[in-house]
Amino acid sequence: MTRAPIPDLAPGERRLEGALAHYLARVLRLRAGDAFIAFDPATAREADAVTVWTDQDTITVRFGALRESLTRATRELTWIQGLAKGDKCDAVVRDATELGATRVMVATTRRSVVKLDAARAAERQARWARIASEAARQSGRSDAPLVDAPRPWTEALTRAADTGRAAADGVRFCLWEQATDPLAPPLFEALARGVPLAFACGPEGGLEAPEVDEARSRGWLVVSLGPFALRTETVAAAVLGAVRVWSGLE
Repeated sequence: MTRAPIPDLAPGERRLEGALAHYLARVLRLRAGDAFIAFDPATAREADAVTVWTDQDTITVRFGALRESLTRATRELTWIQGLAKGDKCDAVVRDATELGATRVMVATTRRSVVKLDAARAAERQARWARIASEAARQSGRSDAPLVDAPRPWTEALTRAADTGRAAADGVRFCLWEQATDPLAPPLFEALARGVPLAFACGPEGGLEAPEVDEARSRGWLVVSLGPFALRTETVAAAVLGAVRVWSGLE
């Protein structure tokens, strides 16, 4: 059945306007009498919904009782991505959402080519949040990861380590092409224990040694993905894909 993200989802009849109405009526092409499943990405709750009435600019929908979704992320899983050029971070946010991330943080690093002022950073954050919401819909999730505003590398490392259960018993991995310790053994052990996970990856050109030292000093394990060089936008899919597959063994 068609699924649609609805912010502030609540039972009852509701008139929707603007971009949300356009999405439901023009993109999903819902008409009066059409049923769909509405979900709130912020709360991971969903409800049966029926379109009551539509026109060019508005749509009226009746939402049923809320229920907890069974299709949601069950592990705290944070991905820190070094700010990359073009639409590469878009792809990372999309892949991370589909593969179960609960938080995505974009970090500015020494080798980040893109420079963002406050206004552009806010625009990028809003864009990435929309991408996460849409990726959640397409993948069947009823939650979407929290997408932070871009922040400096050191600050991202600190915030990822101080949030939720990760502050107490999480395991954090800094992915670096010059590392000698493989990711697989400690990752498999962490998955077996069911603890929160966090990963940090640099932009094009990777991380510089002082940035890796900053991660190591904050308790991050510095690990390698092997001898092959991956594009920065490929790393999230490779690592989180492994997490998803191995988690199926729990």
